Amino acid sequence: MTIRDVAKSSGVSIATVSRVINGSAKVSPQVKLAVEQAMRELNYQKPQAKRRKPTKLFAVIVRNMTNPFFAQLLDVLEEEAYKHGRSILLFNSRNNLQLEKTFLLECENHKVDGVFLIPRSLKEQHLLPMQTLPFPVVLLTTATSMLSSVATHHQHGGELVAKHLFQKGHRRIGYIGTDNRQSDRFIGFKDSLEKHGVELRRERVLSPYTEESLQQYIDQQITHAQSPLSAVFCSDDICASQLCNGIKQQAIHTCPDVEIIGFDDTFIAQSLGFSSVKQPIKQIALFGFELMLKKLKHSVDSDEPDPLEHILLEPTLMLRSEPSNTMAVRKTEILRPDRG
Repeated sequence: MTIRDVAKSSGVSIATVSRVINGSAKVSPQVKLAVEQAMRELNYQKPQAKRRKPTKLFAVIVRNMTNPFFAQLLDVLEEEAYKHGRSILLFNSRNNLQLEKTFLLECENHKVDGVFLIPRSLKEQHLLPMQTLPFPVVLLTTATSMLSSVATHHQHGGELVAKHLFQKGHRRIGYIGTDNRQSDRFIGFKDSLEKHGVELRRERVLSPYTEESLQQYIDQQITHAQSPLSAVFCSDDICASQLCNGIKQQAIHTCPDVEIIGFDDTFIAQSLGFSSVKQPIKQIALFGFELMLKKLKHSVDSDEPDPLEHILLEPTLMLRSEPSNTMAVRKTEILRPDRG
């Protein structure tokens, strides 16, 4: 039986039958019922959709390319893609949810084979449409039950910082974050401090922050406070570096002894010499790439829905009190003259 037979039996056009088969809303309930009845009587089977020809192109959508952590992640993904004869298409959402949605549409237009996404939001209404995209989506650095993901256990990272600061004898502790939401890093940090009997006072938490509010925080909580903070945990290394510079600018003659800990352990932490929670960047990228290839193979070998997979990697607290001399280990780049 063909779509033409279904149209003749139900008394409608071939185009109308096609709309019903594809779930179009431009069909009345009565017509839809008639077409579906004709399909059952004729035992019509919808033909399988033709598989898209692979483009050997992956897309990566990151939140902020100025963050060196994402730059390092992209570097590993690009190298792995090259090894597998593939190319990377890069999009920078600039922490803008609408831009992220626009870039996903661009990925459809470019017919990419898959997308690696560092999402701006984990809300259901944002992630649910990604399940019906014509390509697999793998989340990197953050986890959700709705899509396959490779992430760091951020809550454990916050717990590591709290445990270290408590054992060092710090009790006047602050937190500075880049977002006004309670991230897993902050939750793990705050809950762990409370378990150790240390209160993280509201006035010692600054999230989100601006350049002006950060300077006020330093002035009120560190440089001119009667009981200045002895330690501050920052949500990432960029935030921690701004805190370091802000303290140095305000404390020209005397620099308060404040232990600063960042997150990501990028070259910023290594060069400025503050401690940071290290995310396993290379493992995140490699596991993510392996997971993507596995999904593509499944789409070729099976018509069954692709099962979701979640990989959660453990962070490490990197302690340091001075700049590292080995932070910039790079392969030698050789420029050869054009002999043509």
